[in-house]
Amino acid sequence: MINIYSLVKDGNKKLSANFTVKEFACKDGSDKILIDDALVDVLQKIRDHFGLPVKITSAYRTAAHNAAVGGSPSSQHLQGTAADITLPGISPLAVAQYAEYLMPGSGGIGVYGTFTHVDVRAARSRWDQRSGRQVVVAGWPGYQVPATPEVVEPPAEKKEESEMQRYKTVEEMPTGMQPTVTKLADKGLLVGRGEAGLDLTEDMVRLLVINDRAGVYDRPCCK
Repeated sequence: MINIYSLVKDGNKKLSANFTVKEFACKDGSDKILIDDALVDVLQKIRDHFGLPVKITSAYRTAAHNAAVGGSPSSQHLQGTAADITLPGISPLAVAQYAEYLMPGSGGIGVYGTFTHVDVRAARSRWDQRSGRQVVVAGWPGYQVPATPEVVEPPAEKKEESEMQRYKTVEEMPTGMQPTVTKLADKGLLVGRGEAGLDLTEDMVRLLVINDRAGVYDRPCCK
């Protein structure tokens, strides 16, 4: 949607997280400013992606100013749908490649010697003017979408010791485990730890029961 703003009344109005109305004003100082919401959205995405300020060198143009700077009579700047931009330390080509990713099937993207032209027209247009002569190109490939790191989940069946059931007393244990634990306590092989009691986990008690059934605790060394 193309909106009409006043430089005097709306100049400081925020259009997005990082852009205000006055940044889109015509360089001739005229009060009227046309700005397309879709253009602001694309510029904000470019700003977020690179994490750097986007300087708009030319956005909306009045017909008189457009003619004065040699712009096309059908320039997208006249409609408030275009912006020429620079980012510190980022080449115009790199900006164009990311813009291509954002608008693969629409919009205009032109690469110049010192800036990138971006517009949100419905049709698709691509050109290279770094040589000073406009050359139509198929597009600006090159941007690589970052790979999403694979998340490896830990085995679901293995519990951490802190998550297991813990038993302080014999009475808290399942009935089938109690004889083994009582037997070992009577032999002095199991001793409680103060208020913590026996403090045995499920796995610990199961291992004791297995060993007991195998006769481990009935050997001379354990009597």
